[in-house]
Amino acid sequence: AAVLAFVGVVAADSFPSFDMLHAHCEMNVTFKNMQCTDVYSKVLSIVQADTPGPANGAYAVHQDKLNDFVWATRTTPVHKYVDDIMFSPKQNGADCVVNGKSRSETLSYYDYDTNYCNMWNVLSNVSTIAALNTDKCAW
Repeated sequence: AAVLAFVGVVAADSFPSFDMLHAHCEMNVTFKNMQCTDVYSKVLSIVQADTPGPANGAYAVHQDKLNDFVWATRTTPVHKYVDDIMFSPKQNGADCVVNGKSRSETLSYYDYDTNYCNMWNVLSNVSTIAALNTDKCAW
């Protein structure tokens, strides 16, 4: 008899795409002289610790793949809106560059910088940020 098993596929490409109906933001952050394995571990531990940032809210790990990405969610404290957040570290010589994406799950156009802060509150606690560039942030 054949035994069938369901194996969950963990893939960063299943992260929701940006569109005009959901507020979103993307950033690239450079950490000088850091290995991405260390950055990945710090991002994962910060999200798992669920230490609220200045705006509170609850972080949780949705999916992760060792040293490849951390897909987190953040639930706002009052209305319980949920945002998806992806952190993808890539080694660039001696530096680690993290591509971050955050997207609201609910219909929204403008989010008062919430998606930016979703990423900032985690990445600013990893180490000193040497460079930060944003893209596709509607503020």
